[in-house]
Amino acid sequence: MARDHARILLSIWDDPDWLALNSVQHDVYWAIASGRDLSYCGVAPLIPARYQHIASDMNPRRFMSAVDVLEARRFVVTDRATAEVLVRSYVRHDGILKLPNVTKAMVTAMKRVHSGLIQDAMTEELVRLYIENPTEKGWHGFADADPEGFAILKAKCSPKGSGKGSANSKATPFPLSPTPSPLVSSEASS
Repeated sequence: MARDHARILLSIWDDPDWLALNSVQHDVYWAIASGRDLSYCGVAPLIPARYQHIASDMNPRRFMSAVDVLEARRFVVTDRATAEVLVRSYVRHDGILKLPNVTKAMVTAMKRVHSGLIQDAMTEELVRLYIENPTEKGWHGFADADPEGFAILKAKCSPKGSGKGSANSKATPFPLSPTPSPLVSSEASS
């Protein structure tokens, strides 16, 4: 099922980091976060020309200038080599983990991400989310969609020695295309 809406939390208007952005940066963020190309894991193609239509004065240079600020302030993560952009808090704020079937769609979308940088950022966010709420219903959907990957994710959340997570906290648990990753079992990727 394709996305047909985007969730906007009213608390964003209480966030001083959000309020420090200018209106062009807001427009660009919402254009990415509510775009038809945004996947269930919060990743969209980073193709500036696709966003020229969002305002009469928008152009690729202006769009990328806003993206640079959004990235510097950690609203998005970009990989220009793979032409992908991650709305960093998308999974957290869109309620993806509340519904197991939507979480399964998120896992499927994660398998299509090409960027190792973005996969690392997704890993970091999912580890934080699991630590904060390990009983969320969507984790069952994650485990069903990718049992091996879910076990690795849980292991990354467990303190080992230093109390800061797994011994290999920099390992990317999502598949780098076309190389399979330990978080996505070969059965799940077929």
